Amino acid sequence: MDRRGRLRYTGRMHPLATPQRLELATLLSPLRLPRRGAVTHPWPEPLPAARSGQVDRPEPLPYIQVEPTVVADIEVDTAYEHHRWRHRVRYARPRTDRSVGDVPLVLGEGEDPFPDYAGSA
Repeated sequence: MDRRGRLRYTGRMHPLATPQRLELATLLSPLRLPRRGAVTHPWPEPLPAARSGQVDRPEPLPYIQVEPTVVADIEVDTAYEHHRWRHRVRYARPRTDRSVGDVPLVLGEGEDPFPDYAGSA
């Protein structure tokens, strides 16, 4: 989410293994139809290829819209630019002990995603 509470795209993920897909399927819920006057899902379906930064794949990216209620640990490298991870992230595990409110906000322009890393290198 960004500081305005909008769902933001921050990167693409490596394909999930079958056990990971099955585990997440039990946690994810389909997107509910919006109530009158409510905000709909902020992303178009399919997602434009330019949104993911995939220059080698110009086709739109199909996906299934779900309620943004599941938090997961991911493994990333330090390549972060234009408000998204440059390389695919790896799903590690769901965090059922966390809520979406526990997840840090998307960084603003010029903010360092690894503030402690530079000092320890």
